[in-house]
Parts: sequence; C-alpha cells; structure tokens
Amino acid sequence: MISLEAQERIRRIGTVLTLLLPLSFVAFPYLWMTLSSFSPDKDLFSDRTIPATLTLLHYRHLFERTSFERQFLNSVIVAVVATTICLAVSILSGYSLSRFRHRWSFERVMLLIYTIPPVLLIIPTLLVFAKLHLTNTYLGLALGHSTFMLPFAALILAAYFNNIPTTLDEAAMVDGMSRIGALVRIVLPMAIPGIAATAVIIFANSWNDYMFAFTLIASKEMQTLPVGVAELSEGQTLQWGMLMAAAVLITIPMLVFFLFVQRRILSGFIFAITGEK
Repeated sequence: MISLEAQERIRRIGTVLTLLLPLSFVAFPYLWMTLSSFSPDKDLFSDRTIPATLTLLHYRHLFERTSFERQFLNSVIVAVVATTICLAVSILSGYSLSRFRHRWSFERVMLLIYTIPPVLLIIPTLLVFAKLHLTNTYLGLALGHSTFMLPFAALILAAYFNNIPTTLDEAAMVDGMSRIGALVRIVLPMAIPGIAATAVIIFANSWNDYMFAFTLIASKEMQTLPVGVAELSEGQTLQWGMLMAAAVLITIPMLVFFLFVQRRILSGFIFAITGEK
C-alpha cells in the first residue's frame, strides 16, 4: 500500500509535469529568440540549439544603426497616453452601463462595433485625423488606439462593476456624496483589480500596435517600436540578429509589468466572471 504522503507527492509531480508540457510550448519561442539574439551570425542558421559562443554584437548594432532608443520612448509615451485616455473614458462608460438603464442596448452596440476589423477603420480614421490636424502626433496615435480599445474596455469594466453592490453607491449618496463622488471614493477602490487588468490589456495593445502607428505617423522621429522593428525585415538582407535583439528588448517591459500585476489581473477576471475574489 502506498502511503498518503507518497500519493500526495505523486499527485504533485503529476501536476507539475502536466503544467510543464504546455509551458514548454509557450516558453520555447522566447528561449529561442533570446538565444538567437546572443548568437553570432554564423551560428544563427547552424544545427546548434545552443550557440558555441555568445555575443552582444547584435544589441550594439541595434543601438548604433537604428533609432531604437527614440522609438522605445515614443512607444512608452503613446502607450501611457492611450491607456490613460481609454481607461478614464471606459471607467465612466462601464459604470454607466452597470448602474443605469438605457433605452437601447448599448452593450450590444459596443460589442458590434468591436467586431469591426480595425483595418476597415484605417482610411476613415486617417481622413478624420488629417482634418483635425492630429496625424503625426502622439495624441492622434493615442486616440486611435483608445478608439479601438474603448468598447472592449468598457464591457470588461461594466462586468466588473456589476458584481459590486449598488447599495454601496446608494448609501454613499444618502450620506451626501454625488454620483461621481460615490464612484471615485467607494466603487473605484473596490474595482482596482479589474481596472489593473483592463489597463494592462490596453497598454499591451497600444505597445504592440503596428497598423495605426504606420498609418498615422509619417515622421521618422516619431516612429514607435513595431514600425521600427518592421524596417529591420525590409530590403534584400534580413537582419535576423538585430531583429531578435529588438524583440527581446520589446518583450522585457511587458514581461516585468505582468510579473508585478499578475495577481491583480487574475483576481480581476475571476471577480468579473464569478463575483468572488
């Protein structure tokens, strides 16, 4: 007979092995990308899984031959502005969808809008922004990202606000608070996990966007990272080493950000779905 302690140990080992299999499929591309960024050119297309020598030459070339630092700063500015704008509007929209009865089903309308492929909105967006003199500006690009992400963010926050009792708002307003005061001082502190999860999604989409950045930005000085990295694959020679180095550096900020807020993201989605923290 196997003891209970041995059964528990076997169960834990089985759980770890079960999790390692899908994790290996997810982690392998990142591992290969990182190793390739440190591999000399002669080892990039060799049969070696691990390069014989490691080099920082691709990273040095990336900073010397491209405007990577400027593109990185541009991406940070646009992503932060887009996240701030979209989060502010989606909080108010989500709260309205959660607390008020609307004559029309705005949830369905917003969901329908979100299903429209962004590529269909590029030309109309470009024409409108050109009339408003918002092309080739940080604000214009941030607004483009916010417009696309707003329906999704509002629906996510509305689902989260639905699980916060309305009696809390009503009690605050009975005590003399305004509706906005109840939202800011009562509801928002309880909704921080959901807001954090939504902010990460908005930031990641803005950080990785290529289509709007390529269309709305014409100046080399204002290019974002996805556009700058795409230029490494243009022309007759593909700069694989520099491309892998750029991909590693682009991934690091989002990876660090996710590691810090992963618990809030998970609890936010669980609470939005089940109503339990």
